[in-house]
Amino acid sequence: MKLFRNIVVVLLLLQVGIYGVAAAGTDSSGTADTAGTTGRAKLLIIGDSVFDAFDHVASARQILEDQQKTIFAVQGCQKLVEPGCMKWVKLSALDQLRKNAGKFSDVVVIGTGYNDRIGTSFRQAVLAITAEAATQGVDVIWITYREVGHVRGNSTTRNKQLNKLLPQIENLHLADWNLFSEGKEKSGWFRGDRLHLVTPGAVGLAQLINQAAREVIASRELAKTS
Repeated sequence: MKLFRNIVVVLLLLQVGIYGVAAAGTDSSGTADTAGTTGRAKLLIIGDSVFDAFDHVASARQILEDQQKTIFAVQGCQKLVEPGCMKWVKLSALDQLRKNAGKFSDVVVIGTGYNDRIGTSFRQAVLAITAEAATQGVDVIWITYREVGHVRGNSTTRNKQLNKLLPQIENLHLADWNLFSEGKEKSGWFRGDRLHLVTPGAVGLAQLINQAAREVIASRELAKTS
């Protein structure tokens, strides 16, 4: 199934404060192996400032690590195929995917795009990233964008473009964060902009990613045996 939506969240209300215990820095790979995995990571997570919460919320990182060995390549101001919106953010999501080639085996999760232009540029970026993933033999789970506040218009356009591209790109899958997180402002998932995450939101995002990754990886394993 290429679109993951309406997944029930069971929040793990861990008492770790607003951002929890400090986690490893940007672009570091997780070392925990509690799920019994060995060798390469199964998952690469690439994201911008929304996903940067994984650098601060240890409990959310652990939820991902408990299911599969995971590499985190998240940084604020990241763009999809161009240098970031701040001069010190030099690596794009595509650069990060290429940099980590061979270090993971199954899925790259894309949580970048809020800083990118909409329209043709966004479409070309999706095509470039999924094509690179295909050359590496991995699937892409693209996290949809929250349609709220000052990003509502652009996010709505991006999500429509993703849904149009979905049936055209074999290794593209969508995890519907916009729907999954709908109405969670009152549950304390977000900062004031209703976009950037605090601890419960980071935990919720980790759970959505795990659900989507579980289905894609299971499908990949089934394909190997058929």
